[in-house]
Amino acid sequence: MLHESPITPRRESEDLTSIVYGTDEHPTRVIESFGDLDMEYASIRKGCVVFDAPHLGSLTISGDERLGFLNNMLTAKLDDLTPGSSIGSFWLNRQGRIDADLRLVQQDSSMTVRLDRHLANASASSLEGYVFAEDVEIKDTSAETHWISLHGPTAVRVIESIADDGFTPPEPNGNTTVTISGVEVVLDREDLTGEVGYWLCVPVGDAAKVYNAIMDSGEADPSLKLRETGWLGINTARIEAGNPLFNVDFGPDNLPAESGIMDRRVHLAKGCYLGQEVVARMHARGVRKQSVVALRLDSQRVTMEQQQVLQPMSGAHVHVRGQDTETPVGAVTSSTISPMLGAIPICFAMLKDAHTAPGTELSVQAEGQHAPCVVADTLVFWSHAQG
Repeated sequence: MLHESPITPRRESEDLTSIVYGTDEHPTRVIESFGDLDMEYASIRKGCVVFDAPHLGSLTISGDERLGFLNNMLTAKLDDLTPGSSIGSFWLNRQGRIDADLRLVQQDSSMTVRLDRHLANASASSLEGYVFAEDVEIKDTSAETHWISLHGPTAVRVIESIADDGFTPPEPNGNTTVTISGVEVVLDREDLTGEVGYWLCVPVGDAAKVYNAIMDSGEADPSLKLRETGWLGINTARIEAGNPLFNVDFGPDNLPAESGIMDRRVHLAKGCYLGQEVVARMHARGVRKQSVVALRLDSQRVTMEQQQVLQPMSGAHVHVRGQDTETPVGAVTSSTISPMLGAIPICFAMLKDAHTAPGTELSVQAEGQHAPCVVADTLVFWSHAQG
């Protein structure tokens, strides 16, 4: 059965479009756009957007020994994670491949974990299977919670305007609790789009109340430049900010070294964890089959003379430049037109390791043609520090 957001009933726009995310067994409808993508994206960079995220699920992990247990299971170093701190980590299988990408939000007496909704039950069950005598309890609480996120420079002002008892903004990779319209909300800061990003975990029965309070704040104060956005606006900004996603840019067939974000998820100096031998062996040998990289198509910049550009789509083949009829060396996983880089196409792509060095000249299929591209120095196309 298709999972729908509890906020769906307020949606009446004829311009609204949506996509389905997840699996055939666990699909979720996600809003794609509210009909004005340019303005939705602009609000991410100049104001604030609210993004309804029904495709995300939750685990609640409690017990006094939860950090020690998780430290022995997951790729991040967790035994010293303090309340109010958050971190990303992979959950691997015994072969070292990625079963889930987790966002761990440590609180005083429990931990909230954000992950793809369609993976929540399996992740809870597989983790629970390794609990023996430890004081740890792991529950899939996806049916009881709902995720809403805010992104943009005025996001802190939005929360300040609707918090019942004041709001002390957490630093990046920090979290807190805040009461909105009488509802206690877990708020985690993760800057997916390169702007301030707040992820709100709300009781599902109160999701519409909290969402409406957010939207009302924008109507009361136009200077917040608040508007709703769908996935397309978020997607453009997160690619610019250099954030590949699990089940989009890499997946369960990949090892951490192939994700492009191993340094953000894996602590190489900690002790053993499930799949650690494979990860350590690959790192020691300095070998990998493939990896996510960033591609720039600078020749496709929109100008007065060139109004039409070639934009690769997900799945487009990448070739060694000049060998477009030969076997491809990889494929595009995500792409967008980057407003912050002067409207050039940019992509994430999974490439064979021999072709991942920065500056490597390649070509990519785009609208029936082959467009030149180059491997960028890092995954981050744009940041406030650069631009």
